[in-house]
Amino acid sequence: MGSMNLPVSILLAALSGGLLAIGWPAIGGFEPALFIGFVPLLFLEESYHQKQQKLSFGYPFLAFALFNILTTWWIFCVTESMATKILVLTAAVFVNSTMMSIVFSLFQYVKRMLGSKHGYFGLIVLWLGFEYFHLYWELTWPWLTLGNGFANQVSWVQWYEFTGVFGGSLWILLANVLVFTILKNALAGMEFRRNLKWILALTIVLLAPIVISMSIYSSYVEKGTPMEVLIVQPNIDPYLEKYDVPYEEQVNRLLSLVKEKISPQTNFVVAPETAFTEDILENLPENSLTIKMILEFLKGYPKTEIISGMSSYHLFEPGEDLSSTARAIPNSGQYYDAFNAAIQLNAEGKVQIYHKSKLVQGVEKMPFATILKPLENLALDLGGTTGSLGSQEESSVFASEHTTINTAPVICYESIYGEYVASYVSKGANLIFVITNDGWWDDTPGYKQHMAYSRLRAIETRRSIARAANTGISCFINQRGDTLQTTGWWEAVAIKGVLNANDKITVFTMAGNYIGRIASFLALTLIIYSFVRSKKDASFVKA
Repeated sequence: MGSMNLPVSILLAALSGGLLAIGWPAIGGFEPALFIGFVPLLFLEESYHQKQQKLSFGYPFLAFALFNILTTWWIFCVTESMATKILVLTAAVFVNSTMMSIVFSLFQYVKRMLGSKHGYFGLIVLWLGFEYFHLYWELTWPWLTLGNGFANQVSWVQWYEFTGVFGGSLWILLANVLVFTILKNALAGMEFRRNLKWILALTIVLLAPIVISMSIYSSYVEKGTPMEVLIVQPNIDPYLEKYDVPYEEQVNRLLSLVKEKISPQTNFVVAPETAFTEDILENLPENSLTIKMILEFLKGYPKTEIISGMSSYHLFEPGEDLSSTARAIPNSGQYYDAFNAAIQLNAEGKVQIYHKSKLVQGVEKMPFATILKPLENLALDLGGTTGSLGSQEESSVFASEHTTINTAPVICYESIYGEYVASYVSKGANLIFVITNDGWWDDTPGYKQHMAYSRLRAIETRRSIARAANTGISCFINQRGDTLQTTGWWEAVAIKGVLNANDKITVFTMAGNYIGRIASFLALTLIIYSFVRSKKDASFVKA
């Protein structure tokens, strides 16, 4: 393979970014492109490797920056100051692209130190390790985890109940390495007969998961107890109405939609994130006018429970330990915590509250708070209470007072974390309720991708999902990941359906992201071994 000039090098890097974007939900939606997205970049790297040169960091950065921009450009569409819009989009693209490029640079290092065989194995485990790390650090942003790319092709990935999305990432990476190997061999003049083993391997890698998945998909039978669930999509404009229209009026609008569809048999009513905007004092919820209005309504439906998002706060009592996010009330000596929360209410007045745990970095939580505190005034306002919010350390479920069913209150951004959503199920959740407010991004791919990712959560846990979104898309999702009764964008509507409350536990629910953990260990081992090898080689040269 000869050397490549600058225009060709740029073209190959850009082609990789474009192919990955073409395969992404709500962008190109052509999933097969994901299986070849890395191939142009791998050819570019190989051309440098053969000349015993290191590929410039700028080429993979170009590829991954293009991938990030084409798939998440909608972040720019929030109605904020231009400085904030530019900062947030640039930060998201820069950080994610840099991390992806570092992974590619580490792959080159391993390949240079240990050879091609270890190098391509290293690419796979290094990338999976990066995706796993990206779930837990301060700038967590797993939106572009490769396995998410199949969110609208659920008949291909029914085996996510065993692997989670990391199985999809592994599938994509392995296929790319095999496609590259086959093409490289062919271009080098290898006889078809000798290349056949790689072609057969690729055929198996591509087709076996799809065949297995379609078999599971076609034979899967819904499990569990039928529950009547009503979803309300109030369609409150997040910029012009949500925090200007009186909260009593918003509650009345919500209840008027509920009244159109509710029946005495309705078990659950699900309303979106921060549907209750009153700023409810959790110490005394019974004093809230919103709560009083809901309880009054529920008197007519004694078997129904309402689950809704709310903005709330907790007032610290004298002597009570303060949290790290406690805020001072000026000139009072008192402190409080603000929350993006979910609440469950029934006719008896029983209140259950969940505080969002997976907070959006730069919106609800300032990452690296000590360093970035001066930038807090540039934080976006996406979904209600903002600033450094309080949170709870782990998930918790809502227990129904009228049935034996437990539900998972999953708030917005939390729904993209597969292992976290599975933790609700481990704690007994039979149904998943995703409540969100996606209107901040206008009519862009953002809310469509967000909805699609919930389909993967249904497969991973085999739990039916009711998704309530303020401005859309609201829908029901069955245990196979199929969407049912999908609402339109920017419409006020209520929908009612029957969901099966399952109590069976999947392998993924029990084991979590085990592929990511194993890959992280292998990646670290490879890096250490490569480093030791480089030192030995350097010592040998000096000797």
